[in-house]
Order: sequence, then structure tokens, then C-alpha cells
Amino acid sequence: MSTQTGNIDRAGSDTSEQDDPMLGALQQVEAEYREMQAEVADKDAALAQQEAALAEQNAALAEARQASAELRDELALNQGLLESERRKTRRERARTKEMAAQLREIHAALFSGNIYDLILKACLTLTGATRGVYLTARGNDDNSLRVRAAIGMNEYPALLPSEFIRGLTLRVLHADDESFIYNTPQDFAQFSAPSRPSEQFRNCVTASVVLLRDLDGVVVVADKANGDFDPEDVETLLHVGSQASVTVENARLRRELEMAYFATVGVLADAMEAKDPYTYGHAEMVARHCLRIANHLELSAEERNIVAYAALLHDVGKIGVSDGILNKPGMLLPEERNLMRSHVRIGHDLLQRVPALTRAADILLHHHEWYDGNGYPDGLAGDAIPLLARIVAVVDAYSAMITARSYKGAIPDAEARAELRRCMGTQFDPQVVEAFLSVLDLPVENEELEEAFPDFARLLHEHKHLQAGFEAHGGQEIARA
Repeated sequence: MSTQTGNIDRAGSDTSEQDDPMLGALQQVEAEYREMQAEVADKDAALAQQEAALAEQNAALAEARQASAELRDELALNQGLLESERRKTRRERARTKEMAAQLREIHAALFSGNIYDLILKACLTLTGATRGVYLTARGNDDNSLRVRAAIGMNEYPALLPSEFIRGLTLRVLHADDESFIYNTPQDFAQFSAPSRPSEQFRNCVTASVVLLRDLDGVVVVADKANGDFDPEDVETLLHVGSQASVTVENARLRRELEMAYFATVGVLADAMEAKDPYTYGHAEMVARHCLRIANHLELSAEERNIVAYAALLHDVGKIGVSDGILNKPGMLLPEERNLMRSHVRIGHDLLQRVPALTRAADILLHHHEWYDGNGYPDGLAGDAIPLLARIVAVVDAYSAMITARSYKGAIPDAEARAELRRCMGTQFDPQVVEAFLSVLDLPVENEELEEAFPDFARLLHEHKHLQAGFEAHGGQEIARA
């Protein structure tokens, strides 16, 4: 009975729960709430995933920004290095261009006689030094040390090198190293104190620039305009030296070859003077006066050398003219005059075979042209006649007038000068005549002229040596033979 009653109560309770609307509503709300919690949990999970992804993206962005900054820094560094290399390349290009120009001048000096000056100038220009000296020594003889060229050091090259300069130079000659750099006062402490104002160096470099079997050349370049000397300056000096060695050796060989050439042609010239006793000493007189005119007109060293050669040898072509015509006391017949005039072509052809005398050969060919075009052999006029030929023409005529010849006597100096003036503009170049008359009135000793122009002294010495040989062995008989 009780059991039945309990079942009836439970059933009634279930029925009341099912029939209670409030309870149903709460249960529905609870169910919706649970769904919303699940949705929120899902959204939180999704948001967490998005935040994680965003964090990864931020990290990646930060890395990208760091990489970008590093790339910018690397790019800036590379641009700086590139610009530095460009500047270096421009400097090297300019340096190479300047070096090439300086080396061309050094090699060109082979034909103008001022090799040492140009070697020193090149070394100063390429290193930025403002003064220096070029010295030479023969073999192991320290006492043979001599200054050959100087720039910015007025005491040289007239004086012997001081103990300070000797110390700098001998260290290079005696050491295994080819060069030394001195940038501080302590670097100079090992040498005697400078004794001359121009030797008060702030810095300097010494280097062997010419090394030959019997001649060593050392350059001292000092007081760099900007900063200290560096190994690049030394490398430059050694490069100049390698080229200079070739040039100096070539110059020595050229001088030897020139003297051999000159001796060969000089034999013919002396044979010519032996054939014509009236012209003895004529070539030397013409050469001296031509050289004085060239100096007065400020011609180059090369042109002075050429006019000296041409003047000494201007009548060498007469070796092909017979004694009877050369020494004929009277007027020449037209045929004889043509033979006499052929001496300019004979002389030209003789010298043309000698490379060192090619330009002198042209002077020989044209030294009988007239300024108005009425001369021979080509009838050239005015500036078409080489200037050096115009110089020889004036001096040759003057010398012929004041000395006796087989066909005429000598005339006084005043008359010879008047004749030169009378023929200005017709036979002679007025400018050359005026220059010649000017130097004629200047008292210049022969010794002074030879000291001023050592190449001329060398040529003249060889010429006199050949003359003495002919006189000792009977030049007249040898020539006729």
C-alpha cells in the first residue's frame, strides 16, 4: 500500500515538473547559456590562434625590418666602398696619366740632354714633393757622389752634396733596400744635421732610381705638399726609376753613337778643310756664332745641338768638289758654279744616312737659300727655309766676307756688317741679321760659351781632335789620296 503511494507521489512530481513553465524556461535558458559558453570558448580559442598568428607575423615583420636595416647598412657601406674605389680609380687614372706624361718627357730627354732634370721633375710631380735633388755615384766610389739636378734647393747642383745629403744617399747605395721613408724628426736623427737652409726637410723619401753597371742614381724628394710619404710614393719612384734607367743607358749609348757618327763625318769635314786651306777654322767660327745666335733667340737645347752640328759640318759636301774648282783664283764658269752648288746636296746625303744628324742634314741642304726665294737648291723663301738654315746662312756669309779666299781678299768687319744689313729681306732673314749683329757686340769668351753649352764643347773637342790627327799625318796628302 505504501509502495503504491510512493510511486503515485513520484509520478505526480514528474508531472508537476513537466507542467511547470518557469522550470522549463530556466532549463532552456541554461541550455542556451551553455551553447553561448561553448561559442565564447570557440571564439576565445580562435582569437588566441589569431593572436598567436599575429605575434608570429609581428616577429616576422621585426625580423624583416632588422634584415632591411642590415641591408640598408650594408648597401650604405658598399656604396661608400664603391665611391672610395671610384675616387681611388680616378686618382690612379690621373696618376697613371701623369706618370705616362712624365715618362714620355724623360724618354724625349734622350734627344735634348736634360734627362736628370726631367727624372727629378717627374719624381716630384708624381709624389707631391715640393723639392729634391738627383745624385749619381760611380760604382763603389763614395767620393764620386755628385748632384746632377735640383729643384727648390738653390745651393745645388753647383755645390758638392753636404754630409746630410751624403748620409741620406749613401744609406740607399749601401743598403739592400732600394728606398727609405722619413716622416718624423726622429727618422733623421741618424744623420748629420742639415747644414744648408734648403735641407731643413719636414719629410722625405730616398730611392734608387737608376742602377747601371757603372752608374747609380739616387733621388731625394722632400716636403710633400699634403701629409706624409707612403709606400705608394716609393712604388711610384721605383717605377719611374725602372724607366729612367733605360733612358739614361740609351742616352749614354746615343752619345757614344753620336760621337762615332760625328767622328766619321768629321773626318770628311777635316778632309775638306785640308783640301781648302783658306777655310781652315771657318767651320768652328761659324759654329760658335750660330750657337750665340741660337742662345740669343732662346732656342731649345735640341735646336742648339742641331745648329752646332750643322755649322761644324755645313761645308762637308765640298769633299765631292774638285780642288781645281775649290781653289780657283778667278770667277767660276757656269758649269763650275753648278758643281760648286752641288755641295749642299752631297753634304745632305752624307748626313742623311746618320740618324742622329737627319735634322742637321736639312740645314746643310738649305743654308744657301735666299730669304726672297732666289737661292738654291730649292728656291725656298721666308719661313719655308728652316730657321737654323737661315742662321747658318748669315754667319757663313759673314765669315766668308771677313776672311781671305782663293778668289778674293778679306774685307773689314764694318763693311761685312753693312753688307749683311744691305741684304736683309733679300738674301738674309732680317730677324737673324739683327740677332747676329747684337751678339757680335757682346764680349763672350770661348770658354764661357763652352761652359754654358757642354754639348758644343764636346763636339768642338772631337772636331779639334780630328783636326790634330789630320795635321799630324799630313791631311793634304791623305785627302788627295
